[in-house]
Order: sequence, then C-alpha cells, then structure tokens
Amino acid sequence: MFLLAGCLAICAGASPAAAAPQLLFAPNYAQTLNVGGRQNLLSVREIAEILRQRNGGGQLNSARLEGGDRPFYVVRWEMPNGDFRDFTVDAVTGQVR
Repeated sequence: MFLLAGCLAICAGASPAAAAPQLLFAPNYAQTLNVGGRQNLLSVREIAEILRQRNGGGQLNSARLEGGDRPFYVVRWEMPNGDFRDFTVDAVTGQVR
C-alpha cells in the first residue's frame, strides 16, 4: 500500500514534458485530431473497423500516427488465422496503401 502511494506521489510530480501525449494508441482508443488546421483525422477505432471489414475479421495489435503533409497510421493487425500483417492507412480517407 505504501509502495503504491509512493509511486503515485512520484508520478504526480513528473515534469510536463514527461506527460506529453504519445502517438501510440490502445486498440479501443478513439480520437479525432486536427493537424495544422487541416480536416479531422479518422480515429484508431474507425481505422480498426476499416481493416476488420477489409480482412474479414481480426483485431488491432498496435497503431501509431505519422505526421507530415498527408498523415497516416502504421497499423499492426492480427489476421483471423493468427498471422500478423502491417498496414499503412491514410488518416484522412481511410484508404489502405
């Protein structure tokens, strides 16, 4: 109990830089972003649904958002047969590259 309280106290005192948002998302995390005044991006949840429909099932293993002129997600997908595949998905249109 005391160990947990100590860890929480240390984490609460972390610098703002340590609390900066990361570009890795949990599978059920949904977020709509506006990058540089551009149109909204699809959420990770929406990207997972696109891949689920395209591949006849499966589940999201990991995803990260890459910026630039045309933002995209790099997604690791577990196929229905248990194999893993990596996809690049346009973050605006959902088009799989």
